Amino acid sequence: MAINIDRTDGLSSSAAIKGPCRVATTANITLSGEQTIDGVAVVADDRVLVKNQTTASENGIYVADTGVWRRAKDFANNNDVVRGTRVFVTDGSTLAATVWWVSASNPITIGTTSISLTQDT
Repeated sequence: MAINIDRTDGLSSSAAIKGPCRVATTANITLSGEQTIDGVAVVADDRVLVKNQTTASENGIYVADTGVWRRAKDFANNNDVVRGTRVFVTDGSTLAATVWWVSASNPITIGTTSISLTQDT
C-alpha cells in the first residue's frame, strides 16, 4: 500500500500522524477568507489546525482559501481521525513548534462529533 503525501492535504491514508499545519487557532474563527491567526497572515493553501470553535464539531485541519475553507483531505472522513491523532504546528506567536492530539473519544464522526484537541507536553 503506497502512502502519498501532498503539501496541502497531508497523507492520503488513515495515518494517525498528520502533515504539519502552519498555524493553530487560539479562538473561534470564521472558516473563510485570508486572516491573521496567532500573529501569522494565513493565505490560500495554508493548513490550519482549527481547535477553538464554539461548535466543536467544526474543529480539525482545514485548508485556507480566499472563500470558504475546506477540511484537509487527511481530516475529512471518519476513518481519517481517531483518538490520539497528532499534528505538528510550525508557526505562530504563541503556538509555534507545538504538537496537538485528538482527545475526543472514539468513534469520531466528522461534522457531528465534538472534536477536542489537547497540547502534547
